Amino acid sequence: MIKIIADSACDLPAELVAEYGILIMPMHICFGEDTYNDQEEISTAQFYERLVGGKEFPTTSYPAIGRFQEAVEAELAAGNQVLVITIARPLSGCYDAVKMLLADYPLDQVAVFDSQSATLGEGAIVLAAARLIAKGCSWPELLAQMPGLIARSRGYGAINNLTYLAKGGRISGAAATVATALKIKPVINICPDGSLEVAQKLHGMAKAINWLAARVQQDGLDFRRTTLFVSYIIQEESAAKLLEQLRAQMQLGEVVFSQIGPTVGTHLGPGCVALFYLTPPQE
Repeated sequence: MIKIIADSACDLPAELVAEYGILIMPMHICFGEDTYNDQEEISTAQFYERLVGGKEFPTTSYPAIGRFQEAVEAELAAGNQVLVITIARPLSGCYDAVKMLLADYPLDQVAVFDSQSATLGEGAIVLAAARLIAKGCSWPELLAQMPGLIARSRGYGAINNLTYLAKGGRISGAAATVATALKIKPVINICPDGSLEVAQKLHGMAKAINWLAARVQQDGLDFRRTTLFVSYIIQEESAAKLLEQLRAQMQLGEVVFSQIGPTVGTHLGPGCVALFYLTPPQE
């Protein structure tokens, strides 16, 4: 059997994690001197309540490496092969740490991949790999397909509140103040290497959400053949409106509607609406 281990930054809903037997290693969420294991000691709802209502700005760090090793050893002892998928290297030290930890394990037993994405962009890759395994994909076939899955991942997010990008040092406080005053809402794109870039700057959240809808349609893809992840931070109604708009304008297949978790949500802040998907495989 092949088992997948991923960090909690992938933000896959618990029901999908359980359905495919995916092992999730919790990222660390820190508020001052208090450190929590993501989804084990602090839920997404509890995290955002504290983020919005508290005075301390959180930080995040990758999961305890010892837990990765224990999980891998347990699966190998059970006769399983292990595929590890991590948050993008530019966003976290998780990939480098796990790659170094597992460097001496033979490739026919353990493999580590940088998703080159985050939140449900990473989750889309994890889910696609899990479904390949469920269909009986062999270990060599899975390893051969992983680079293609990673290359097909796309992610775009409209940022409603720049305060959190500024607090996290992603932009200057002055830039956030000016953009807020002008009601500028940036749309970020996940680059091929997993880093983030501003794809567009728009006046008002409504225009930013319209841009997301238009961007998906510009891809000219058959979304009946892939899974679309519609995600949000706190303001679920904005994401629901975007999904309604997309359904009115194009044919969709499977849709996963889910909230972005603490690891990435720390920086994007309340009101973010995002779309993630894998481009459909070439026939």
